[in-house]
Amino acid sequence: MKILKIFALFSLFTNLLLFDANAVTHEKFKKQLKNTKDKINKLNKNSSKSKDVNVKNKTTSKTDTTCRQGKNFIFFGKTDKYVSAVGPEKFQVPQKIMFSHFSFLSQRPDKNYFVEYVFKPNGTVTATNMTTCKSMTYNWVFKERSSRIYLSRANRKDIQMTIYFSQSSRYKYKILFHSIGQYSNCYNYMNPQCNQLIAETLLVGFRDLKENKSYAQLKDAYFVKVAELKKKKEQERLAAQKKREAEIKAREDAERVRREKYEEQERKRQEAAKKRAAYLSSPEGILESSYQNYMVIKGFYEARKGYVLQYVNRSQFSTARSQIKAIEKKLVRKHRLDSDKIWNKTSQWYKQKWFSTIELYKSSGTYNQRATGIVKLLIMSLNSTYNKVVKGGPSGMKKDF
Repeated sequence: MKILKIFALFSLFTNLLLFDANAVTHEKFKKQLKNTKDKINKLNKNSSKSKDVNVKNKTTSKTDTTCRQGKNFIFFGKTDKYVSAVGPEKFQVPQKIMFSHFSFLSQRPDKNYFVEYVFKPNGTVTATNMTTCKSMTYNWVFKERSSRIYLSRANRKDIQMTIYFSQSSRYKYKILFHSIGQYSNCYNYMNPQCNQLIAETLLVGFRDLKENKSYAQLKDAYFVKVAELKKKKEQERLAAQKKREAEIKAREDAERVRREKYEEQERKRQEAAKKRAAYLSSPEGILESSYQNYMVIKGFYEARKGYVLQYVNRSQFSTARSQIKAIEKKLVRKHRLDSDKIWNKTSQWYKQKWFSTIELYKSSGTYNQRATGIVKLLIMSLNSTYNKVVKGGPSGMKKDF
């Protein structure tokens, strides 16, 4: 077009030079100039149309929307704080669940299309351009407890694909592709033996592969689940509280029963002690107590009779026998007691409480200091009863000078 413009201008000025100066008027010159200008504008217009057609033919690419129909793509830019609770990040461990539940949308920063990666349980992954619907299929494996995925195709070197989510401070929502070097954990790009970066793309979104839910539907399902879980926890809390209250009440009831039982036993014991004290203070009780003292004294006397060391010597035993006779005589005569009945009752007591012990002392033949102490207490008790019953209580000192 530039050549045509130049040629037109050249023709114009050539014609002007060829005309006779006297034959060319001012009006004719203006008319010729206008005609030339119109021709140039027409050429410019045709040139612009030609450019538009060429640009249109050059940039227009064939699109195919069939692969996008019916799919709810979720883009991170249109999500909120709940995305980590409903999206792929929720299922990072174990990763098998994450890959079976979601696809991943990748986009280069300088491109206006995105690619969807769908990982299938059979070990293949399909990468589909969502503008042209053209797909490529790879085999894939991944390492547990890592975000590294290994893609492979026939007659090509394996590619390492790493997906980063919001937790990554350096590669937040990005996908990195590396060629695999000799050292699998080396990412020094200056070292050719390490893994080398092939491409870095943006992780722009995902898609729910299980139920094809929109982000709003995923959130609604999450809120329902949270409400159910909250309700369940509240029910469990109330049940646990009810159980604790029942256990506390059971313990309190058991403690109350135990306390009431103890108080009843204590009351009966005190009543029995009062009755026993009243009985021992009665004439019958005094006689029975005196019989008990005498029987035990006699048992210890016979246990060491004939030994040098004795619990009760002959003189002590003779005094005890004289005292019990005097006590019995005094009480029976004064209160008309049945001495035989009381004696038989006391004999049963001795048989149950002391007979086996006295026999043990007899058979061992060993002198026991503790037994000596017991005997002294019994002799003192019998002597005290004798003084009280027979002599009328302790007497004052008689003047003997």
